[in-house]
Amino acid sequence: MHQRGIHVYVHKSFADCLPDTTVPYDTFTKLPDNIYCLMSLGGDGTLLDSVCLAGNSDTPVLGINTGRLGFLSSVPLSDAGNAVDALLNNDYRIEERLLLHVSGKFLPTDDSPYTLNDVGIQRRYPSMISLRLTINKETLPDYWADGLLVATPTGSTAYSMSAGGPIVSPDSQSILITPIASHNLNIRPLVIADDSEVNVQVITRKGGAVVSLDTRMYDVPSGTVVHIRKADFKAKIIRLHQNSFFTTLHEKLLWGSDKRNTPL
Repeated sequence: MHQRGIHVYVHKSFADCLPDTTVPYDTFTKLPDNIYCLMSLGGDGTLLDSVCLAGNSDTPVLGINTGRLGFLSSVPLSDAGNAVDALLNNDYRIEERLLLHVSGKFLPTDDSPYTLNDVGIQRRYPSMISLRLTINKETLPDYWADGLLVATPTGSTAYSMSAGGPIVSPDSQSILITPIASHNLNIRPLVIADDSEVNVQVITRKGGAVVSLDTRMYDVPSGTVVHIRKADFKAKIIRLHQNSFFTTLHEKLLWGSDKRNTPL
């Protein structure tokens, strides 16, 4: 980027590792208004953190994958130079992704209340937990399980998929509710409208539970209520034109891989 004359700001956590021409920052509010994009160097977890860092600044995020799978951070490190050229030439598209807004007494006021993949509520000890769920103030039967995931379409290919939830196209206007190891034969994942308001109360015999917002985790006592709704803005993810949701499914998760099928 320096070779192409691009002015670079670097998060202060690793700014010392880079040339003196970089300018460190720690929050997005300390950056000027004319930031072109936020570049995430790492795996999918780093991109999730980067989306929260961008917040509602309307700044798109480009993921350069230096991790393992790289489902969201879809540009390989070897192609980073071409990705920078694509940015300069406006040869890309922006995907808007649903974010969830989370509130509750467990969440510190200075932490980001947003999550791109999912909200997870899970047990801390071997005993299963009870999860009392309401959707738009309508109470559902209690879930008896190891936990519960409230996921976005983006998160449908993450933990929710591993727990048996459906794969949902990222442009779908929906929220997924997926139990984790439910002890009910007649409980199945739900897909609801994205304008729904979801409240989950967690009941445990001892020790409380754990609430996760993507990569961030919080210990909570029994009786905690987690309030979840659609955020007032969407995350913006930069995609190069050769990437699509279905080709990424095939390449990263081997979706549809069968020797009888011709390559996508």
